[in-house]
Amino acid sequence: MQTFVNKIAVVQAEPAWLDLEAGVIKTIEYIEEAAANGAKLLAFSELWIPGYPSWMWALNFANYHPINMKYIRNSMAIDSIEMNRIRAACSENKIWVYLGFAERVGSSMWMSSCFIDGEGQITNHRRKILPTACERIMFGNGTGDSLMNVISTPLGRIGSLQCWEHLQPLLKYHTYSQHEQIHVAAWPAIFPHRGHEPWAFTAQAATVASQLYAMEGQTFVLMATQVMTAKGAGMIGMSTEGKGFDEAYTQIPGGGSSHIFGPDGKILAGPMAPHEEGILYADADLGAILDAKAYADPVGHYSRPDLLRVVVDREPKRPVIYLEEQKMPEHPSVTDDFSKVVDSLSRSSGLDVISANSME
Repeated sequence: MQTFVNKIAVVQAEPAWLDLEAGVIKTIEYIEEAAANGAKLLAFSELWIPGYPSWMWALNFANYHPINMKYIRNSMAIDSIEMNRIRAACSENKIWVYLGFAERVGSSMWMSSCFIDGEGQITNHRRKILPTACERIMFGNGTGDSLMNVISTPLGRIGSLQCWEHLQPLLKYHTYSQHEQIHVAAWPAIFPHRGHEPWAFTAQAATVASQLYAMEGQTFVLMATQVMTAKGAGMIGMSTEGKGFDEAYTQIPGGGSSHIFGPDGKILAGPMAPHEEGILYADADLGAILDAKAYADPVGHYSRPDLLRVVVDREPKRPVIYLEEQKMPEHPSVTDDFSKVVDSLSRSSGLDVISANSME
């Protein structure tokens, strides 16, 4: 068991809504700040670039279609110039970064994330395996390769899940089984309970889910959330007057609930005020994981695989598959077939039939 200590950090901030260029600049600024303060790992929120599309939960299609189009145009490709600038910042500052972003491939969208190492290399790229409810209007499903969401690094084994992926027991269990030590729990802006909506949609619920993940998996958890201001809400077409789901946004500025939890569930850092922007820091002593797992390792001595097991299909399923051509048995050439016909005609008629191949 590794026992070294690294400083880990999580951003709580407002995204640069619908603005890819501004989002890249803000991302690099936080990378530089965290590195200057000694952080070795920095985590951003779900869909940090170009912000979480909250309007999907509040507006009808006719209203949000123009916003969707601007959102798609300001999303980011994994191999883009913008991503390369962020990678360069990681390399220059020798810091690992978890980045949540709306990924566009062609005309299709995914809720994506990646880890970038201190040399600027993308070491893990995954997509949310099933967007939640209204998110499915815009985003596609992740494939089997996104289940492999924990990687070995000089900082320990680090992994991630997005938002309500923390409410999927089998997905969580599979992540635990990869012996994760530091986990990023990426969320959008989330608001306190207002008394009429399902409690599971609230900041309190997201915090409980993230803290429970730390206790179940015995991992350090970086819970990353977004902030929304009145100006930001207006930029994405949200009302602050309290109509239906928009009532959440009467609590702005707000939405932040970032924390860092220890592997026994203890709060190590946070929360900030819901409207506050900044970075939380904590020391991750991986030796503490041994203490947490001593009595209840859910994928080790506290499991019963003879009774309960998870079956996993990691193979990506693609919409088009090209099968290799099967080797066909050899057939006579057309010329050979024609020669046989000529010979047959000659024998049956008693005449000399001259083929084109015999003519000079």
